[in-house]
Amino acid sequence: MLAAVLRGARDIRVEETPTPVPGDGEVVIKVEVCSVCGSDLHAYNGMHPKVTYPRILGHEYSGVVSEVGKGVKDVKPGDRVGADTNLTCGACVYCRNGRVNLCPSSKTLGFNMDGAYAQYIKIPVGINIYHLPDNVTFEEAALAQPLGVGFNAVKRRAGVTVGDVVAVMGAGPIGLSCLLLAKASGAFVVISDTLDHRLETARKLGADVTINISQEDLMERIRELTGGEGVDKVIEAVGGRQDMTLMQSTQIVRRGGLIVVVGTFSDNKASLRITEFKDREMELKGARGQHNTFKPCMRLISTGRVNVKPMISHVLSLQEIESGLQMMTDPAEKVSKIIIKF
Repeated sequence: MLAAVLRGARDIRVEETPTPVPGDGEVVIKVEVCSVCGSDLHAYNGMHPKVTYPRILGHEYSGVVSEVGKGVKDVKPGDRVGADTNLTCGACVYCRNGRVNLCPSSKTLGFNMDGAYAQYIKIPVGINIYHLPDNVTFEEAALAQPLGVGFNAVKRRAGVTVGDVVAVMGAGPIGLSCLLLAKASGAFVVISDTLDHRLETARKLGADVTINISQEDLMERIRELTGGEGVDKVIEAVGGRQDMTLMQSTQIVRRGGLIVVVGTFSDNKASLRITEFKDREMELKGARGQHNTFKPCMRLISTGRVNVKPMISHVLSLQEIESGLQMMTDPAEKVSKIIIKF
Protein backbone atom coordinates (compact mmCIF):
# COMPACT_ATOMS: atom_id res chain seq x y z
CA MET A 1 0.00 0.00 0.00
CA LEU A 2 0.99 3.64 -0.30
CA ALA A 3 1.64 5.54 2.93
CA ALA A 4 3.17 8.85 3.93
CA VAL A 5 5.95 7.88 6.33
CA LEU A 6 7.57 10.44 8.61
CA ARG A 7 11.19 9.31 8.94
CA GLY A 8 12.43 12.31 10.90
CA ALA A 9 11.81 16.02 11.35
CA ARG A 10 10.66 17.50 8.02
CA ASP A 11 11.33 14.19 6.27
CA ILE A 12 8.03 12.70 5.08
CA ARG A 13 7.97 10.32 2.13
CA VAL A 14 5.10 8.72 0.21
CA GLU A 15 6.26 5.15 -0.32
CA GLU A 16 5.18 1.54 -0.59
CA THR A 17 4.73 -0.15 2.77
CA PRO A 18 3.27 -3.54 3.75
CA THR A 19 -0.53 -3.65 3.80
CA PRO A 20 -1.57 -4.45 7.38
CA VAL A 21 -3.11 -7.84 8.16
CA PRO A 22 -5.54 -8.12 11.09
CA GLY A 23 -4.75 -10.36 14.01
CA ASP A 24 -7.30 -11.72 16.45
CA GLY A 25 -9.78 -9.01 17.37
CA GLU A 26 -8.25 -6.50 14.98
CA VAL A 27 -9.80 -4.64 12.05
CA VAL A 28 -8.23 -3.25 8.88
CA ILE A 29 -9.93 -0.17 7.42
CA LYS A 30 -9.50 1.07 3.87
CA VAL A 31 -9.01 4.79 4.46
CA GLU A 32 -11.27 7.04 2.43
CA VAL A 33 -10.48 10.36 4.09
CA CYS A 34 -7.95 11.64 6.62
CA SER A 35 -7.88 15.27 7.67
CA VAL A 36 -4.70 17.08 8.65
CA CYS A 37 -4.37 18.24 12.26
CA GLY A 38 -2.19 20.99 13.68
CA SER A 39 -0.51 18.35 15.83
CA ASP A 40 0.52 16.59 12.61
CA LEU A 41 2.34 19.78 11.67
CA HIS A 42 4.08 19.76 15.06
CA ALA A 43 5.11 16.16 14.40
CA TYR A 44 6.37 17.02 10.91
CA ASN A 45 8.50 19.79 12.42
CA GLY A 46 9.93 17.41 15.04
CA MET A 47 8.12 19.13 17.91
CA HIS A 48 5.59 16.50 19.05
CA PRO A 49 6.65 14.73 22.26
CA LYS A 50 4.77 11.50 21.51
CA VAL A 51 6.06 10.82 18.00
CA THR A 52 8.53 8.02 17.35
CA TYR A 53 10.15 7.33 13.98
CA PRO A 54 9.46 6.02 11.43
CA ARG A 55 5.78 6.86 11.78
CA ILE A 56 2.68 7.02 9.59
CA LEU A 57 0.84 10.12 10.81
CA GLY A 58 -2.92 10.77 10.68
CA HIS A 59 -5.62 10.33 13.32
CA GLU A 60 -8.71 12.12 11.93
CA TYR A 61 -10.03 9.54 9.51
CA SER A 62 -12.90 7.44 8.20
CA GLY A 63 -13.23 4.59 5.74
CA VAL A 64 -14.59 1.17 4.86
CA VAL A 65 -13.83 -2.06 6.70
CA SER A 66 -11.52 -4.17 4.53
CA GLU A 67 -10.73 -7.19 6.71
CA VAL A 68 -11.52 -8.36 10.22
CA GLY A 69 -9.60 -10.70 12.48
CA LYS A 70 -10.89 -13.71 14.34
CA GLY A 71 -13.49 -12.86 16.97
CA VAL A 72 -14.62 -9.54 15.50
CA LYS A 73 -18.42 -9.42 15.44
CA ASP A 74 -19.44 -5.75 15.59
CA VAL A 75 -18.25 -4.82 12.09
CA LYS A 76 -17.79 -6.62 8.80
CA PRO A 77 -16.10 -5.95 5.45
CA GLY A 78 -17.92 -3.21 3.55
CA ASP A 79 -19.13 -1.31 6.61
CA ARG A 80 -18.63 2.47 6.56
CA VAL A 81 -16.89 3.35 9.82
CA GLY A 82 -14.97 5.80 11.94
CA ALA A 83 -12.96 5.02 15.05
CA ASP A 84 -11.43 6.48 18.18
CA THR A 85 -7.79 7.52 18.17
CA ASN A 86 -6.46 6.45 21.56
CA LEU A 87 -5.58 3.05 23.01
CA THR A 88 -5.80 3.23 26.80
CA CYS A 89 -4.81 0.72 29.46
CA GLY A 90 -8.33 0.17 30.82
CA ALA A 91 -6.93 -0.53 34.28
CA CYS A 92 -5.71 2.74 35.80
CA VAL A 93 -7.85 4.85 38.13
CA TYR A 94 -8.72 7.24 35.28
CA CYS A 95 -9.85 4.49 32.91
CA ARG A 96 -11.86 2.82 35.68
CA ASN A 97 -13.63 6.11 36.45
CA GLY A 98 -14.53 6.92 32.84
CA ARG A 99 -11.89 9.58 32.25
CA VAL A 100 -9.91 7.58 29.74
CA ASN A 101 -8.51 10.71 28.08
CA LEU A 102 -6.36 11.13 31.21
CA CYS A 103 -4.84 7.63 31.03
CA PRO A 104 -1.09 8.18 31.57
CA SER A 105 -0.09 5.20 29.41
CA SER A 106 -2.38 5.83 26.45
CA LYS A 107 -1.10 5.47 22.89
CA THR A 108 -2.40 7.46 19.94
CA LEU A 109 -2.83 6.46 16.32
CA GLY A 110 -0.58 8.60 14.15
CA PHE A 111 1.91 9.44 16.90
CA ASN A 112 3.18 6.33 18.67
CA MET A 113 1.13 3.90 16.58
CA ASP A 114 0.83 4.03 12.79
CA GLY A 115 -2.04 6.19 11.59
CA ALA A 116 -4.16 6.96 8.56
CA TYR A 117 -1.92 8.79 6.09
CA ALA A 118 -2.12 5.48 4.28
CA GLN A 119 -4.42 3.47 2.07
CA TYR A 120 -5.12 1.08 4.97
CA ILE A 121 -4.94 1.32 8.75
CA LYS A 122 -5.06 -1.49 11.32
CA ILE A 123 -7.17 -0.84 14.40
CA PRO A 124 -5.90 -2.76 17.41
CA VAL A 125 -8.02 -4.41 20.07
CA GLY A 126 -9.22 -1.79 22.57
CA ILE A 127 -10.02 1.03 20.15
CA ASN A 128 -13.72 1.52 19.50
CA ILE A 129 -15.03 1.42 15.93
CA TYR A 130 -18.34 3.04 14.99
CA HIS A 131 -20.76 2.68 12.08
CA LEU A 132 -21.42 5.90 10.19
CA PRO A 133 -24.99 7.13 9.71
CA ASP A 134 -26.04 6.78 6.08
CA ASN A 135 -26.35 10.55 5.61
CA VAL A 136 -22.89 11.37 7.01
CA THR A 137 -20.09 11.64 4.46
CA PHE A 138 -16.56 10.33 4.98
CA GLU A 139 -15.35 13.94 5.08
CA GLU A 140 -17.78 14.85 7.86
CA ALA A 141 -16.90 11.70 9.80
CA ALA A 142 -13.19 12.51 9.65
CA LEU A 143 -13.94 15.80 11.42
CA ALA A 144 -15.61 14.00 14.33
CA GLN A 145 -12.23 13.90 16.11
CA PRO A 146 -11.65 17.68 16.33
CA LEU A 147 -15.38 18.13 16.93
CA GLY A 148 -15.00 15.68 19.82
CA VAL A 149 -12.26 17.84 21.31
CA GLY A 150 -14.71 20.73 21.17
CA PHE A 151 -17.42 18.54 22.71
CA ASN A 152 -15.20 17.70 25.68
CA ALA A 153 -14.20 21.34 26.20
CA VAL A 154 -17.62 22.93 25.70
CA LYS A 155 -20.08 20.37 27.05
CA ARG A 156 -18.13 18.46 29.68
CA ARG A 157 -15.61 20.94 31.02
CA ALA A 158 -17.38 24.26 30.46
CA GLY A 159 -20.95 22.98 30.77
CA VAL A 160 -22.19 25.50 28.21
CA THR A 161 -25.95 25.74 28.15
CA VAL A 162 -28.84 27.81 26.78
CA GLY A 163 -28.38 31.53 27.36
CA ASP A 164 -24.67 31.47 28.15
CA VAL A 165 -22.50 34.17 26.61
CA VAL A 166 -19.30 32.45 25.50
CA ALA A 167 -16.06 33.85 24.12
CA VAL A 168 -14.00 31.46 22.01
CA MET A 169 -10.42 32.61 21.59
CA GLY A 170 -8.95 31.27 18.34
CA ALA A 171 -10.77 30.30 15.15
CA GLY A 172 -8.62 27.37 14.08
CA PRO A 173 -10.26 23.94 13.70
CA ILE A 174 -10.55 23.39 17.48
CA GLY A 175 -11.89 26.88 18.11
CA LEU A 176 -14.38 26.46 15.27
CA SER A 177 -15.43 23.11 16.73
CA CYS A 178 -15.97 24.80 20.09
CA LEU A 179 -18.05 27.45 18.32
CA LEU A 180 -20.25 24.78 16.72
CA LEU A 181 -20.80 22.98 20.03
CA ALA A 182 -21.53 26.19 21.93
CA LYS A 183 -24.08 27.30 19.32
CA ALA A 184 -25.69 23.84 19.36
CA SER A 185 -25.99 24.25 23.14
CA GLY A 186 -27.94 27.50 22.79
CA ALA A 187 -25.18 29.97 23.64
CA PHE A 188 -24.43 33.42 22.26
CA VAL A 189 -20.90 33.07 20.90
CA VAL A 190 -18.20 35.67 20.32
CA ILE A 191 -15.08 34.36 18.58
CA SER A 192 -11.76 36.12 18.08
CA ASP A 193 -8.70 35.60 15.88
CA THR A 194 -6.09 37.58 13.96
CA LEU A 195 -6.97 36.20 10.51
CA ASP A 196 -9.98 37.45 8.57
CA HIS A 197 -10.42 34.25 6.56
CA ARG A 198 -10.80 32.24 9.77
CA LEU A 199 -13.38 34.70 11.08
CA GLU A 200 -15.23 34.48 7.79
CA THR A 201 -15.49 30.72 8.29
CA ALA A 202 -16.67 31.33 11.85
CA ARG A 203 -19.50 33.49 10.55
CA LYS A 204 -20.53 30.71 8.15
CA LEU A 205 -20.64 28.37 11.15
CA GLY A 206 -23.00 30.68 13.06
CA ALA A 207 -20.83 32.95 15.20
CA ASP A 208 -22.88 35.81 16.63
CA VAL A 209 -19.93 38.20 16.77
CA THR A 210 -16.42 37.94 15.29
CA ILE A 211 -13.50 40.09 16.46
CA ASN A 212 -10.20 40.49 14.67
CA ILE A 213 -7.94 41.36 17.60
CA SER A 214 -5.27 42.81 15.31
CA GLN A 215 -7.78 45.49 14.32
CA GLU A 216 -10.07 45.86 17.35
CA ASP A 217 -9.64 46.02 21.12
CA LEU A 218 -10.96 42.69 22.44
CA MET A 219 -11.64 43.90 25.97
CA GLU A 220 -13.48 47.02 24.80
CA ARG A 221 -15.68 45.04 22.39
CA ILE A 222 -16.58 42.51 25.07
CA ARG A 223 -17.45 45.29 27.50
CA GLU A 224 -19.71 46.84 24.86
CA LEU A 225 -21.40 43.54 24.09
CA THR A 226 -22.04 42.60 27.72
CA GLY A 227 -22.83 45.97 29.30
CA GLY A 228 -19.51 45.89 31.13
CA GLU A 229 -20.20 42.56 32.85
CA GLY A 230 -18.02 40.22 30.78
CA VAL A 231 -18.85 36.85 29.26
CA ASP A 232 -19.99 33.85 31.27
CA LYS A 233 -17.36 31.49 29.91
CA VAL A 234 -14.15 31.68 27.91
CA ILE A 235 -12.79 28.83 25.80
CA GLU A 236 -9.07 29.35 25.11
CA ALA A 237 -8.26 27.55 21.85
CA VAL A 238 -5.14 29.38 20.74
CA GLY A 239 -2.25 28.00 22.77
CA GLY A 240 1.05 28.06 20.90
CA ARG A 241 3.99 30.28 21.76
CA GLN A 242 2.20 33.39 22.99
CA ASP A 243 1.50 34.87 26.39
CA MET A 244 -1.59 36.94 25.81
CA THR A 245 -4.77 34.88 25.78
CA LEU A 246 -4.92 33.76 29.41
CA MET A 247 -4.28 37.31 30.58
CA GLN A 248 -7.04 38.53 28.27
CA SER A 249 -9.37 35.81 29.53
CA THR A 250 -9.35 37.21 33.06
CA GLN A 251 -10.25 40.62 31.64
CA ILE A 252 -13.22 39.52 29.54
CA VAL A 253 -14.88 36.94 31.80
CA ARG A 254 -17.40 38.11 34.37
CA ARG A 255 -17.02 37.84 38.14
CA GLY A 256 -17.36 34.19 39.10
CA GLY A 257 -16.93 33.18 35.45
CA LEU A 258 -15.17 30.16 33.98
CA ILE A 259 -12.12 29.85 31.74
CA VAL A 260 -11.47 26.54 29.98
CA VAL A 261 -8.10 25.99 28.30
CA VAL A 262 -8.11 23.59 25.35
CA GLY A 263 -5.23 25.19 23.43
CA THR A 264 -1.79 23.61 23.81
CA PHE A 265 0.92 25.98 24.99
CA SER A 266 4.07 24.63 23.34
CA ASP A 267 6.41 26.23 25.90
CA ASN A 268 4.34 24.72 28.75
CA LYS A 269 3.78 28.08 30.43
CA ALA A 270 1.43 31.06 30.31
CA SER A 271 0.87 34.14 32.48
CA LEU A 272 -2.31 34.79 34.43
CA ARG A 273 -3.53 38.08 35.90
CA ILE A 274 -3.68 36.44 39.28
CA THR A 275 -5.14 39.30 41.34
CA GLU A 276 -8.15 39.58 39.04
CA PHE A 277 -8.42 35.80 38.99
CA LYS A 278 -8.50 35.59 42.79
CA ASP A 279 -10.52 38.68 43.67
CA ARG A 280 -13.22 38.00 41.07
CA GLU A 281 -13.42 34.31 42.08
CA MET A 282 -12.93 32.97 38.57
CA GLU A 283 -12.53 29.29 37.76
CA LEU A 284 -9.90 27.75 35.49
CA LYS A 285 -10.17 24.29 33.96
CA GLY A 286 -8.17 22.29 31.46
CA ALA A 287 -9.65 20.22 28.62
CA ARG A 288 -7.64 17.37 27.08
CA GLY A 289 -8.55 15.56 23.89
CA GLN A 290 -11.77 13.63 23.56
CA HIS A 291 -13.33 10.42 24.85
CA ASN A 292 -16.63 8.74 24.09
CA THR A 293 -17.53 11.63 21.82
CA PHE A 294 -17.85 9.95 18.40
CA LYS A 295 -21.49 8.90 18.80
CA PRO A 296 -22.81 12.26 20.09
CA CYS A 297 -20.84 14.08 17.40
CA MET A 298 -22.30 11.81 14.72
CA ARG A 299 -25.79 12.55 16.04
CA LEU A 300 -25.13 16.28 15.89
CA ILE A 301 -23.87 16.03 12.32
CA SER A 302 -26.48 13.59 11.03
CA THR A 303 -29.38 15.59 12.47
CA GLY A 304 -28.03 18.83 11.04
CA ARG A 305 -27.49 20.51 14.40
CA VAL A 306 -23.88 21.18 13.43
CA ASN A 307 -22.44 21.64 9.96
CA VAL A 308 -18.71 20.93 9.76
CA LYS A 309 -18.44 21.23 5.98
CA PRO A 310 -17.50 24.96 5.91
CA MET A 311 -14.39 24.06 7.93
CA ILE A 312 -12.94 22.19 4.93
CA SER A 313 -10.79 24.60 2.93
CA HIS A 314 -8.60 22.25 0.86
CA VAL A 315 -8.86 18.71 -0.56
CA LEU A 316 -5.52 17.11 -1.50
CA SER A 317 -4.14 13.73 -2.52
CA LEU A 318 -1.78 11.67 -0.36
CA GLN A 319 1.08 12.62 -2.68
CA GLU A 320 0.47 16.28 -1.78
CA ILE A 321 0.71 15.77 1.99
CA GLU A 322 4.02 17.58 2.47
CA SER A 323 2.76 20.56 0.47
CA GLY A 324 -0.37 20.54 2.63
CA LEU A 325 1.63 20.58 5.85
CA GLN A 326 3.72 23.49 4.58
CA MET A 327 0.59 25.37 3.47
CA MET A 328 -0.59 25.39 7.08
CA THR A 329 2.24 27.75 8.01
CA ASP A 330 1.38 30.32 5.33
CA PRO A 331 -1.55 32.65 6.15
CA ALA A 332 -1.85 33.52 2.46
CA GLU A 333 -3.06 29.96 1.76
CA LYS A 334 -6.10 30.57 4.00
CA VAL A 335 -6.06 27.05 5.41
CA SER A 336 -8.84 26.04 7.76
CA LYS A 337 -8.95 22.26 7.41
CA ILE A 338 -7.11 20.15 4.84
CA ILE A 339 -8.64 16.85 3.79
CA ILE A 340 -6.54 14.06 2.29
CA LYS A 341 -8.82 12.06 0.02
CA PHE A 342 -7.87 8.59 -1.21
